[in-house]
Amino acid sequence: MGVQKVVMATVQVRDFDACVTWYTDVLGLRVLALEPGEFCVLSAPGGGPVLALATDHPERISGQAGSGWTPTFAVDDFDATVAAFRAAGATFDAEEEGADEGYRLVRVRDPEGNPIGVTASAR
Repeated sequence: MGVQKVVMATVQVRDFDACVTWYTDVLGLRVLALEPGEFCVLSAPGGGPVLALATDHPERISGQAGSGWTPTFAVDDFDATVAAFRAAGATFDAEEEGADEGYRLVRVRDPEGNPIGVTASAR
């Protein structure tokens, strides 16, 4: 078990097209992957962790600006990490997802209720 690196931060957005346009045109990020109207992965020119814009979890879109971010950490052993979270009494945000798309992802809540993603490639 062990966190390897930050791989992605996801922002749930209301106006998907306007946000994609702003992050590409204003910030200069480039689109790496796009599911129109639902999910977009963006990268800075210098690389590093990616930013995802999403509308796939509307219940996570807060009425308070700045509160819709979810950092996501890559782990070396997904099952061991999830087991360790459970043993520590972590609160899970949702069930595991993504296996049918080539990744595994769970979200847990930090002590203040902020969601934290943990992911690994589906093997």
